[in-house]
Amino acid sequence: MITTMIVAVATTLTPPGGDDLAAFRSYRAHLAAAEKALRLGEANELRRWLDDAPTVHRDWEWRYLRDVSDTTLETVAIDTPATGIAVAPDGATVATIEGDRVWLRDWPSLSPRRVIDGHAGPVYRAAFGPGGDRLITVSRDVTSRVWDTATGEEIARITLANPAVAAATLGPGGAAATGAWERDEEGKVHGVVWIWDPATNAVRFRRRIGIKPLSSLRFTPDGSHLLAGSWDGLVHVLDATGVEQRVLRLPDEGVYNAVNDIAISPDGAIVAAAAKDRTVRIFDIETGGLIATLRGHGDHVEAVAFSPDGALLASGARDETVRRWRVADWSEFDTLRGHEAAVRGVAWTPAGDRLLATGRDATVRVWDGRTKQTPHLAIDTGTDGTYSALFAPDGNMVAVTCFDGWLRTYDTRTGAEGVSWEAHPGASCHGAGFDRSGTRLITCSWDQTARIWSMPSPTLIATLDAGAGVYACALAPDGKRAALSAGHLQIWDVEAVTTLHRIELPGVSVTRVVFSPDGTRVLAGGTDGIARLYDAETGALVGTFAGTGSRIEAVAFAPSGTEVLTGDAAGVVRLHATSGGPAQFACVTGERGVNHIAVFGDRVAVATDRLWLLDRRHGETVLMRRPLTDTAYHLSWSADGQRIAIVSANGTLALLGREKPGPGTFGP
Repeated sequence: MITTMIVAVATTLTPPGGDDLAAFRSYRAHLAAAEKALRLGEANELRRWLDDAPTVHRDWEWRYLRDVSDTTLETVAIDTPATGIAVAPDGATVATIEGDRVWLRDWPSLSPRRVIDGHAGPVYRAAFGPGGDRLITVSRDVTSRVWDTATGEEIARITLANPAVAAATLGPGGAAATGAWERDEEGKVHGVVWIWDPATNAVRFRRRIGIKPLSSLRFTPDGSHLLAGSWDGLVHVLDATGVEQRVLRLPDEGVYNAVNDIAISPDGAIVAAAAKDRTVRIFDIETGGLIATLRGHGDHVEAVAFSPDGALLASGARDETVRRWRVADWSEFDTLRGHEAAVRGVAWTPAGDRLLATGRDATVRVWDGRTKQTPHLAIDTGTDGTYSALFAPDGNMVAVTCFDGWLRTYDTRTGAEGVSWEAHPGASCHGAGFDRSGTRLITCSWDQTARIWSMPSPTLIATLDAGAGVYACALAPDGKRAALSAGHLQIWDVEAVTTLHRIELPGVSVTRVVFSPDGTRVLAGGTDGIARLYDAETGALVGTFAGTGSRIEAVAFAPSGTEVLTGDAAGVVRLHATSGGPAQFACVTGERGVNHIAVFGDRVAVATDRLWLLDRRHGETVLMRRPLTDTAYHLSWSADGQRIAIVSANGTLALLGREKPGPGTFGP
C-alpha cells in the first residue's frame, strides 16, 4: 500500500542521523498508513500498521490511534466465531450463536451459564421470547426449535423445507414464526413462513412469500404484524396470520441489495433493513414509504437493532465496525471500532446502557449505550468563547478561562462541571496557570489585573495591579513569582504582592510568558518576532531567539529547561538551545498562525486551526487531527503526559487521550 501524509514542512538543522533517523522515518510512514486506514474505515488495517510500527518511537500519537481503533469498554473471547447475539428481556442473560450451539451467558460477566446443544448443523438465528423463558432457534439441520432457557431442554420443533437461509422469532402472544425457502413444482424459489404453536408443535399457517429466501423475521411489539426481510431486496409486511399486507422495496441502485436483517422500532412504527448494498434503509411500516437511507459502512450490513428508548439505531457490518444513528434525524451518532473481523450481531441491554456486538473474530464486545464513543471527551462549556485550558497537576480537573470573565473547571473523567466562578467580573478572563502543587492558580484579564487564588476551593489571596490589560500570565512552579504580559513584561513577588521587575521594550509588546521548569528564568515572546529569556531574580536579559519576524504567539520550555520553543503568526515553530546558536529546527505547521505550544517529553503539541503533534528531536510532524470544529486556540498536557486538553474560540473543550496506558477507552 502506498500512502501519503499531510505533514508540516520542516527544516531540521541538527538532525539525529543514521539508524535512528531511518527508524523514525519508518515510524512516520507506518503512522501515515494507519491514518489512511482510519480515513477509509479499515480498522483492522489501522491496527496492523500500528502493530508493525517501530517500537522505539511509539509515543502519545501511537496510543491515540491505537485506541481510536478500539473503543470498547470490555472484550470477552468466546470459543468460536459467532453469527448472532440476543439479550433476554430481563437483561440477565445474553445468548451467543456459536456454530451449531447457542451459549447462554450471565450478564454482565458474560460467563457461560448453559449451552443450548442439539442442532446437527450451524444455527442461523436465535431469539428470546417476550418472557425470556423461551428461546427459538433455526438451523441448517432443517429444524426450528424452542428451548427452555432455565434448563436448556428442547420443548418444541418443526421441520422446514430447505437447509439454507432461515430465520425465526417469537411473538408477544407466544406464537413462533420461522422463515426459510423452497422450490415449487416448476423449480421456482419462494420464501416460506411458518407460524406455529410451540405448545403443540402445530403449524397454524404456512405461507409462500416472495421469490427469494427469507433472512429475518420480526413481530411488531403488539404482535399484530410480522415483518420478513428477503434476499430479493424486500421487506414483506404480513398480518398475524402470515397474509401479506404490503411490500417495502429497497431502492435498486445497481448493487445486490439482499436484506440481511431487520429491526422494528419500540413503537412499532418503523423498520430498519440492513442490506448487502452497504446501506440501512428506514421505512414507515404503515405507509410503506422510504424515510431514510443510512450510508457509511464499507461492506455488507449484517445486523441492526434499535435502542430500547428508540433514540438510536445500531448497525453492524462486514467492515468490522458498528455504527450508531440518531433516529431523530438519521444522522450518524458515532462509529464503534474494535472488532477484527465482520460484525454479525448487535443487541442492546434492556436499560439501554450497554450495546453488545459479536462476530467472526470470536469476541463479544461491549460499548457504553448512551455516550458517544469518540477518541476524545467533548464538552460544551456553554459560553460564547474560551481562551485557555489547563490541567491541574493531579490531572483530575481542567480549568478553562472564558470570554465572560469566568473560570470553569471540569472533571477530566466525566466531563462534569465542577467549581466555577467569575474570576474577573465585567471583563474577559484571558489566561491562567497553576503552580506545581496545584494549590495556587493565577488568572489575568483586560481589567488590568492578575489574581492569585487558593485552590481547590477558590479563595482570592492576592490581586496584582498591572496598570494595563494583561494578555497572558504564568506562575513559577513554587507559586512565589508571577510573570505578566501587559504590553511589557512584569515579574511579581506574589507573597509580597510587589513588582520585582518591569521590563519595557520600545516599540515592542510582550505577547506570551512562561517560567522555566526550575522557575529561575522567564521566556517572553514579542510582537517583533523575537523571544527573550530573562533571569527571574535579577531581570537581566540572558538570551534572545529570533524567528521570521512575525509576531510570537506561543512560547514554551522543553522539560529539561535547556531548550525553548516558539510559535509565530506565520505558523512556524522553532526549537532553540537556551545556550544560544541557530534554531535546531523550524517547522511550518500550515497556513494559519500558531496559537499555543505545549511540550511533554519528545512531543510538542501545537494549536493552530487544528492540533499538530511534532517530534521534538527530529522536528517533524507525527500526527495532525481536527478534534474541534473551530480553530484550536489553546492546549495543555496532563502532568503524566497521557491526555491533552484543547479549547476553541467557540466554547468547546476536548480532552484527548486516556488516563493511563493499557486496555480501555478514552474518557469515562
